[in-house]
Amino acid sequence: MANASPLRLPVDEATAEAVSRAFHLEGFFPEFSAELCAKIFPHSGVYQYRSGEKIIVQRDPGRDLFLILAGEVSVLFEIDSMAAEAARLGPGVVLGEVALLKDGVRSATVSAAQPTFVFRLTFEDVGYILNNNPELAEHLRALARQRTA
Repeated sequence: MANASPLRLPVDEATAEAVSRAFHLEGFFPEFSAELCAKIFPHSGVYQYRSGEKIIVQRDPGRDLFLILAGEVSVLFEIDSMAAEAARLGPGVVLGEVALLKDGVRSATVSAAQPTFVFRLTFEDVGYILNNNPELAEHLRALARQRTA
């Protein structure tokens, strides 16, 4: 299914709380809110994907991070023109850290297995977090190492 333009939605308080928890922002921004999220991450936002829509495509360039807010995604790896599902992931999982921290090339295809909402943290905005939160940067590096082992 084509992925021309997923529906972008405003950030609400529940999303801000999920973002703060997933990216360990509590100590950095103790009063993290939807308003603060929009100010700190002006290029990022919530996107809705229909079942079957691709969120990430293997071998495409990209450095944005994705936090699954609701729904479920299927992670597929293609090797020698054969694709195999590696995992089904749900709310609270961060995706895209491998490409962010490695060479900027996506290592898997991720598609919505059902209607799915994600917070897309753009590379422009992620740099702010990584430069100001070394613990988070190390956490993402560890995730990337674990997922590529």
